[in-house]
Order: sequence, then structure tokens, then C-alpha cells
Amino acid sequence: MSSILTVRLDDDIKRSGTEVLLRHGLSPSAAIQKLFAYVVKNDELPFTERARPSNDEIERLVAVLDSFHSKKPSGMTDEELKDARMRDRYGSRS
Repeated sequence: MSSILTVRLDDDIKRSGTEVLLRHGLSPSAAIQKLFAYVVKNDELPFTERARPSNDEIERLVAVLDSFHSKKPSGMTDEELKDARMRDRYGSRS
């Protein structure tokens, strides 16, 4: 069974939006169908606006990411590093 959904839109928004959708290969009807399918599957809206994080929050997040990366060279050659990883993974090589 199919249902019909009627939506009121400003003429300019409808025209401009339809042009954008068509450039992306979607009709307005197909776009609405995808929207409803997404909402049902995910129980959320795909375009929920999120507040931009503050500069302090961005700096905190960057610091957390940086803490996962060593900025200092290990002092080992690539071959030594490879051998150490192989020993850790598979035990000592004879």
C-alpha cells in the first residue's frame, strides 16, 4: 500500500531544491522516500544541527589525539622496529 504526502513549500525553495536534487540524480519524491527510510531505520534526523565546538574544546580534542601519536623518533631503524614487532607478535626468531 502506498500513501500520498502533501507538503507546502515556498515556490523558490521548491524550484531551487528540485534543481539540486535532480543534479544529484534524485526526484523530490525519491528524496522524501530516502528521508523517511533513514528516519525509520536510525530513529533520528539526518540533518540535526550540531553546535560548533569551542576553540577550547577543539584544542582539547587535538591534545587527546596527539597523545596517541609519538612525536619522538624511536631511535630504531625500520628493520629493527620490524624485527621487534615480529618478536612481539610471533616470539623470538632463531
